[in-house]
Amino acid sequence: MRKRPIKSTLIALTIAGLGLSILTACGGTSAAPAHTSPTASAAPCPGVVSPLTQAEIDKALFMREEEKLARDVYDELAAYWLAQVGTVPVVTIADNISDSEQQHMDSMKAVLDCYGLPDPVDAAETPGVFIAPELGQLYATLVAQGRLSQLDALKVGALIEEVDIADLQASIEISQQAYTDAVYASLMCGSRNHMRAFVGQIIKTEGSYTAQAIDQATVDAIVNSPMENCGR
Repeated sequence: MRKRPIKSTLIALTIAGLGLSILTACGGTSAAPAHTSPTASAAPCPGVVSPLTQAEIDKALFMREEEKLARDVYDELAAYWLAQVGTVPVVTIADNISDSEQQHMDSMKAVLDCYGLPDPVDAAETPGVFIAPELGQLYATLVAQGRLSQLDALKVGALIEEVDIADLQASIEISQQAYTDAVYASLMCGSRNHMRAFVGQIIKTEGSYTAQAIDQATVDAIVNSPMENCGR
């Protein structure tokens, strides 16, 4: 393992008091899904770009930090549960997906570079450090929740992916650029795979999963469909 002013749906839900159930730890060391499909590289920056609207800029900057939030939370929870109980499913899943979130971060950095936007992430990509103070608070909240039990850690992952899908969809709706549309669609494909991994393990443990941020029918449709190649 590797050692803005706008609030996303994830921040709004968590700070408003969205609860994750405090449940007993998952038992056993049964095999977790071996991998999630890596996110395909989106189309390269076009030779000529149109100026972004302020709404598009805000979304691009925020998605860069939101992908970092996911990476940082998964890295922290994978390390924590590895130290507590060894290589259990939540460790394998979170560790694998953190690598994919790094790719998502890199994709968003490419968007910022394409449009000459400043990077809100520091050069070292320091874990747990964010420009938006709300994201720092959210990082601490999600890590604390994920340490309560292995099942809570899986639910934290599922929540992050549900909200990431919602925020990426909102980004696509705001975007007026084919390039950014392609990047967001690629990241959303990866997030659907991540949700399948987290929710699949929750269902294996608990028998069912209740959506936390988006509608149940959407979650069920994603979880009950196969892993995607995301353009590869």
